[in-house]
Amino acid sequence: MKKNILAIAIILNCSFIMAQTEFDALKVIQSDINGTARYMSMAGAFGALGGDASAIKDNPAGLGIYRSSEMTGTLNLMVQNSNSIWNATNGYDNLNKIGFNNFSYVKATPTYRSEESNTGLLSSNWSFSFNRLKSFDRNSTIKSQYANSSITDYMSYITNNAGNINSADLSSDNSPYDNINVPWISVVGYQGYLINENVNPVTNQSTWPSLLGTNEQVKPSFSIQESGFLDEYSIGWAGNFSNFIYLGATVNLQSLDYNENSQYSEIFSGNGGMTLSNTITTSGVGFNMNVGAIIRPIDMLRFGVSVHSPTVFAVTDNNYANLDYYLTRFFTTNGNFDTPSATNSYMLSTPWKFNGSAAVIIGQKGLISAEYDYSLNTGTSFMDQNGNYQNYAEENAGMKSMLKDVQTIKIGAEYKLTNNISLRAGYATMSAGSNPLADKLIRFNTTRTDTEYFLNNKTDYITGGIGYREGNWYIDLAYMNKNIDETFYPYNTNELVRLNPNLSAVNPASVKTMNNNIVITVGFKF
Repeated sequence: MKKNILAIAIILNCSFIMAQTEFDALKVIQSDINGTARYMSMAGAFGALGGDASAIKDNPAGLGIYRSSEMTGTLNLMVQNSNSIWNATNGYDNLNKIGFNNFSYVKATPTYRSEESNTGLLSSNWSFSFNRLKSFDRNSTIKSQYANSSITDYMSYITNNAGNINSADLSSDNSPYDNINVPWISVVGYQGYLINENVNPVTNQSTWPSLLGTNEQVKPSFSIQESGFLDEYSIGWAGNFSNFIYLGATVNLQSLDYNENSQYSEIFSGNGGMTLSNTITTSGVGFNMNVGAIIRPIDMLRFGVSVHSPTVFAVTDNNYANLDYYLTRFFTTNGNFDTPSATNSYMLSTPWKFNGSAAVIIGQKGLISAEYDYSLNTGTSFMDQNGNYQNYAEENAGMKSMLKDVQTIKIGAEYKLTNNISLRAGYATMSAGSNPLADKLIRFNTTRTDTEYFLNNKTDYITGGIGYREGNWYIDLAYMNKNIDETFYPYNTNELVRLNPNLSAVNPASVKTMNNNIVITVGFKF
C-alpha cells in the first residue's frame, strides 16, 4: 500500500545524484546593472570614467581617479510587474521591495609629486566596499487554457527511460528516495497515482503510461516566488601614474543566497488534478580577482579595459517537493505528501569576463561614455568539492550547448545644469544568456522535481537621474526601468514527442518582467 511520507529532513550524500542544471548556473552568472544612483542613472557605463564606488567593481582602475577620500551608501526601491501569455491566457503578478545596494569607503592617498611636473605614482588609493551585484527577487504567475500536453507524460517518459524500474522500486516501503537509480519525480508520479505500472507478462518488464486518457486535456498553471541576492565584498587598490594611466585591482568575496518556491498545477478535463510544489535554497561563497586600466591620452578622452577572473563558488543546495493530488477515475482518491530534503554540495566556476570602454569629457559641462562587456558563459563549469570535473561531465557538456556568451552594451551621459546640479541618462542592452535552439537536457539521476525553466531572450535598461553636490557632500537620485523578455517551459517535451508522435509538444509561455527601481545615494568627501 502506498503511504504518505512525513516531511522529515534527510540529508543525502548526493555526490553522484546530480541536481544542478545549466539554468541553475545561469542564475548566478547572469550579470546585472546595480549600484550607486549615479552609476545606475548612466546605465553602468563607467568603465572608462571611474570616480564612482560602483564603477570600481567593473574596472578597478576607476579607483585611481579619486582625488579625495569618500564614503557612500545606497538604497533601492523596486516596484516589479510580471506579465505572461500562455496559450492566449494572460497572467500577472507584482512585487515591491526595498534593498541596500552598496556601502563603500575610499581612502585617497597622494604619494609623490615631482616639483617640476606631475610624473610617477601620484596617488595610491584603497577601497573597501560592499556591492549587491544582483537581486533574485521576483514573483511570476503563468496561466493557460486547456492544452494537450501534461507533466504526467514527462513523468512517464522519465520513469520509462531511467532503467528497469518497477513498482517495488518506487514504493514508500522500500525507501525509494535513497535509491540513486530512481528519479524522485518518478516516485512522486507513482505515489500520487499520476503514472501507472504495466507489466509485460512475457519479459516481466514494466512500462509507465500516464493516467490520462488518450485525448484528455489539462489546464496548467505555474507560479514562482524567488528571493535572494548575490553580494560582493571587495578590497581594492589603484594608482594614478602621471595623470595618464590608472592601474587597479580588487580581491573579491562573493556571497550567494537564493530561495525559490514554485507551484505547478494541472486540472484534468477528465476530472481531478494535481499541484506539485518545489522549495529550493542555494547558498555559497566564492572568490575572484579583477584587474583593469584606464588611459587618458588627452584631457577629454579616456579609454578603459578590465578583466574579471572566474569566481569559484563553494555551493550547497537543498530541495524538497510536495504533491497534492485529487483524482476521480475508476476510484476516487486524494492525498498530500512531501519528499525528504536533499542536500548537495559542489563547486561552481563562473566565466571569464572582459570589459572595454571609452568616454568623452566635454569641458566642465558634461560627458558621454560607452562600455562593452563580454562574458564567456560557455566556460562555466561544475565541480565536486575536490575540484574534480568528471562527476559533472554531462552538466558541463550541456553548459557548452545550452548557454551562450553574453554581450552587454552600455551608453551613458551626464550634463551639468549648474555647478551643483547634474542631469544623467543611459541605455543598456544585454543579449540572451541561453540558446533558444537547444533542448534542455533531461537528466534521470536527480533529486529535483522542478521541471520548469526560463530561456532569457533579451534584457533592456532605460535610466535617468539627477545629482546635487554641495561642498563635501552629495546626494544622487536615479530611476531605472529594466525589462526582461523570457520564454517559459513547464517541462521539456522535445524528446518525448520525437519518441512518441502521439504526444503533443508543450507550448511555451511568453514572460515579460518589468523592474522599476528608484535609487538614492548619499556620499561624503573628506
